[in-house]
Amino acid sequence: MCYEVKCGKCGKTTWGGCGRHVASVHQRIAEGQHCMCRDWPGVKLAQSSGADAVFDGKAADKNPSSSSTCTIH
Repeated sequence: MCYEVKCGKCGKTTWGGCGRHVASVHQRIAEGQHCMCRDWPGVKLAQSSGADAVFDGKAADKNPSSSSTCTIH
C-alpha cells in the first residue's frame, strides 16, 4: 500500500510504500504541493513551462523534442 510522506529535501508531499498505488496518493495531494524530487510512476502529469516542468511523473527536458498530450481523469 502507498501513503503520503513529507519530502526531506523540498518539504512537499511525496509517496512511500509499494509503488502500486501512487496514482491514488497523487490525487489526494493539493495541486502545487507535489514533491518532484522523485518519480511518480503511473501518474500522467500535465507539462508546464519553466524549469520545473514535468511529464509522466519525471522531470522534463526544457526543450522537449516530442509532442505531448494532457489526460484529465
